[in-house]
Amino acid sequence: MRHILNSKTMKATKEALNEFNKVLAQTDNPQAGIRVFSEAGCCGPGLQHLVAEEMPPGDKLVSIGEVNFFVEEKAEEMLKGVTVDFWEKGFRLDRVKRPGGCC
Repeated sequence: MRHILNSKTMKATKEALNEFNKVLAQTDNPQAGIRVFSEAGCCGPGLQHLVAEEMPPGDKLVSIGEVNFFVEEKAEEMLKGVTVDFWEKGFRLDRVKRPGGCC
């Protein structure tokens, strides 16, 4: 069973947090974090993430363990109840709420 850490906005497994910490350590920037944002796709909005050197204006800071996530306002509702995990094939989001779409 995976150990899950959480905030009011989202959850993450220890495995995911360890991988995010490895990625952030490569930046040598203590202000860097993982930005989570919504992007339109053929099946409706989807969640994406990338390394950001600093928190963009308007984003919400969500800290889980030692990882800072910069969450875009449009993505916040989609993240409620979501658990970020890491497996051999990479990161995945469990229980993502997709408003409409074909997928």
